[in-house]
Order: sequence, then structure tokens, then C-alpha cells
Amino acid sequence: MLQLTNSWIDWRQRVVAIIRDDFRDVLDSVHDTDIDWDAWRPMYEEGRSPKAAVDRAFVRDI
Repeated sequence: MLQLTNSWIDWRQRVVAIIRDDFRDVLDSVHDTDIDWDAWRPMYEEGRSPKAAVDRAFVRDI
């Protein structure tokens, strides 16, 4: 279970980094506490990569 927890934390950190990088021109700053992780958790559980999850959340995967 510890590995899953660490994996979830790592995944979240990568999501935040991608959002910061991809949206730096429109968002002043994004922090872990700014994100509704309950809404993102299903994408993690589906096995989406952080990049795929960001693309899906911001409707860039069409």
C-alpha cells in the first residue's frame, strides 16, 4: 500500500508540473492544494499518465 501512496503522490506532482509548464502564460501559479484531487483520482486509477490526464482534464485529447 505504501508504494501505491508514493505512486499517487508522484503522479500528482507530475500533474502539477505539467499544468505549470503548459499553462504558464495563463496561470500565475498552480499548487497542489489548488487542485481537486478527488476529481483527478479516477484518471490515475485508470492508469492514465500525468500528461494524458492533463490533456483529458483540459479537453486537449480530442
